[in-house]
Amino acid sequence: MKLSYNKEDLVIGFFIVLAISYPFITALFIFLEDVKGKRHEMEDLRAFYSFLFGLEECKRERAEELIDLVSENLLKDIGGVDGLLRTCESYRRTYQGARAEEKVIKEGELLVSLVRKEKGMTQRLVSVRVYYEKGDESIKIKRLEYEKGS
Repeated sequence: MKLSYNKEDLVIGFFIVLAISYPFITALFIFLEDVKGKRHEMEDLRAFYSFLFGLEECKRERAEELIDLVSENLLKDIGGVDGLLRTCESYRRTYQGARAEEKVIKEGELLVSLVRKEKGMTQRLVSVRVYYEKGDESIKIKRLEYEKGS
């Protein structure tokens, strides 16, 4: 018994398979868009805390770029661009050779620890809890809580 397919049968079969898989394809596109948004959000947070901890060069232009991520209340608390720049320079001098470790606690809260490894032991120097909220276009950092390391 030989099976033969008409062109019409193949076209109809293709559209049936496409119709059945359409919801899965749509869900995949939505998932990929969400992942892309979260990645952009984390990149903004990493840029902010790496500048705050002095892990990158402390330049006024970079501080002015990052100040857009900060809410107005926090902006007053840290002293504006000058305060952010002073904090960066202070951490850069004090904790040279340290690296940052991040941990997402929950949505809107990130724990960043500045650690240094000396003689085989990891030493936690300082930790900062970064509280943020997602906006339409970017994130806004609402509050910072510091903890001294051990």
